Amino acid sequence: MIEPTSKKSSNVIWRALGFVLVLAQTISSVLLIISLLNTNVLNSTILIIVAIILISLLIICATKLFIQKSPSTSARIICAIISIICIAASIFALRYTDAINGFLNKITEQKPETKEYSVMVLDSSETGKIESLKNKSIGFIKTDPKSANAEQYLQNVISFEADFYDDLDVLISALETSITDGIVLESDRLDAINENEEDALKDTRIIYTFEIELESENIEISDKEITTEPFIVYISGSDSRTGIKTTARSDVNIIAVVNPKVGKILLVSIPRDTYVQLNGTVGLKDKLTHAGIYGINMSKTTIEDFLGIKIDHTIKVGFEAVVKVVDELDGIDIYSDQAMKLKAANTNNQKTCEYIVGKQHVDGDCALRFARERKSYERGDRHRGENQEQVIASIIERLTSSKDYLLKAPSILDAAADLFETTFEREDITSFIRLQLTNPISWQVESIAIDGAGSMQPTYSMGANRPLYVMIPNQESINNAVNKIHQYLAEEPVDPEEKESDSNE
Repeated sequence: MIEPTSKKSSNVIWRALGFVLVLAQTISSVLLIISLLNTNVLNSTILIIVAIILISLLIICATKLFIQKSPSTSARIICAIISIICIAASIFALRYTDAINGFLNKITEQKPETKEYSVMVLDSSETGKIESLKNKSIGFIKTDPKSANAEQYLQNVISFEADFYDDLDVLISALETSITDGIVLESDRLDAINENEEDALKDTRIIYTFEIELESENIEISDKEITTEPFIVYISGSDSRTGIKTTARSDVNIIAVVNPKVGKILLVSIPRDTYVQLNGTVGLKDKLTHAGIYGINMSKTTIEDFLGIKIDHTIKVGFEAVVKVVDELDGIDIYSDQAMKLKAANTNNQKTCEYIVGKQHVDGDCALRFARERKSYERGDRHRGENQEQVIASIIERLTSSKDYLLKAPSILDAAADLFETTFEREDITSFIRLQLTNPISWQVESIAIDGAGSMQPTYSMGANRPLYVMIPNQESINNAVNKIHQYLAEEPVDPEEKESDSNE
């Protein structure tokens, strides 16, 4: 029987359309399966089910739209709709998996830290550009372990005579008395000077800034299985305005002890002004925040010495991450013990944050402002540390309160991708997400803080002649924190039968 011309034309059109749809469905399905395998956040059972569904639908659509010669029109229409839905769903899912893969790759990429330097001269100097210091003297500070690297970099820009001074006070004095024509200071140390002594460098100006790449340190990485073994994380809140890789003062210092066996997290806040011996130094102690000037590993090892513990991993967070993450979570709940009216940080519209006594819902700007405030409190930085812990705990609770936020995780992570870095390996993070997806844990979070008394003391980074406000830590609070840390590390799940037996007794 000869097939009518119109039916032939219809078959040709359907087969051509079917070929395009099946090809697009094949490509999108294969890309999605590959992306899911790379992301590695779904367990093998779910992956197999997804793959079987995608392949089955592909075979059905290919059969009806392309392989079979004369299927019914209704079958073709249904399969065309299914194919379009599969393509759209795959593209939608790919957007999520690609965002997760991009975030994980970025934050786990082990790039060396960088350090920014400023070249300074006296206001009265005629020097306006770095070239005007050619063949003149430039001073460096010996307590900067990377000063030789900074000198070498600058020697490639201009030739000059380098002088090295014992401490900050002597270096600044050399500039003020014109013994040296210019000085070089790390930008983060310069920020610390301006914060503590507004007039210390009032007669100087910056004529040149440059950045050097620090040599990668041999940081020991923990081999703990974080889904089954308790581990310790050091969370450093960086105040750097030039990127997460740039060294900066560690204004937030929190030890998180995570015990996945019992679903508990202990947050230990160590105030930024805590007076500690910087790792590898002798003589003067320093504020803990100044350890960040020398890199995150200095902060980590200093805290290990201070508490007598072993930290498994570090997470460095830029302050701006708080705003983006909290806004992606549609805000968080905080508790304020006093009413305050504060200008939000990092906003061009001079936004004001108003806090009432009690529980309230805040957006990202006001969550960050709440975490940063210390001047409104009698206990200053110690109270701020407690607020910072509260914000972190609220973010964790918000993230784990509903699977909706886990599904929203790609946009949350994408918003913060440039503001996080960690020593966790990619597999560590994906296995932890996989655990939360397949067996959601309702985490219990406890917060404590190191306490102490205020004092004016000389510091390693600022010199013996420039006493700064520090907090002398209270030994009892240190002992309490250490005991709590070991308690959380050792805690095991309670056997239900043993628990029932205890209750009967």
